[in-house]
Amino acid sequence: MKKFVSALFICGFLFCSLASAGTFVDGFEDGVANGWRPISGNWQIADGKYSLTEPVADADKPVISVLDSPWKVADGVITVTFSFNKISKGVERPIIFFRLKDDQNGYAFEFHGKEKWMTVGKIVGGKFTAMRGDKTDQIVINKPVTIRIELQGNIFLVFYNGVPRLRVGDVKSKFKIGRFGLGARNADTPIHFEELKVEADGVTQFAPDLRPVQPQNRLTVFWVKLKQSRN
Repeated sequence: MKKFVSALFICGFLFCSLASAGTFVDGFEDGVANGWRPISGNWQIADGKYSLTEPVADADKPVISVLDSPWKVADGVITVTFSFNKISKGVERPIIFFRLKDDQNGYAFEFHGKEKWMTVGKIVGGKFTAMRGDKTDQIVINKPVTIRIELQGNIFLVFYNGVPRLRVGDVKSKFKIGRFGLGARNADTPIHFEELKVEADGVTQFAPDLRPVQPQNRLTVFWVKLKQSRN
């Protein structure tokens, strides 16, 4: 009985923690890039997607667009859905930045479609250095990809389309809090970021032209239906 009660307490605690966290969602359906500040690269919003349209040839210098939110996140969850052009062969390497200390320093997740590889690393002085990677034959590049990154202290958990793929630890925990960004380190064809969702304490839906996030992810469901109606 004690074990059962303890389990209920733990589950209840986790539920309360998640319930109290704030949520930010950008499905890019408004057609404007409010809140986003391109640092490099050519970015544009069209058809409900925030797209990197200019080829990126320099693999040592990732391009980036930073979400200039009024809040910074230490622990929480970031979920990003992205896709590629039909002619893409998978050489494009989209990046999800998190805990950005500034425009040149922070952590990053990088997706290698052709090599069927995913890595988590650091951006220091604008240069990417891998910390840990994972290879899986389950990667498919001709369909939208959803990456979920859970930040838990100095541990980062990465899920690919709902499946856990990476657990990365940084003992020194160089970057403890920061903003989020989107970008790429290599791209021959456009990369389309379709939705960004951030869940953490203190997070708000700050852009004035974005709809407020409703309970039970109703806004996310609305955007999914809207995207489906376009196809």
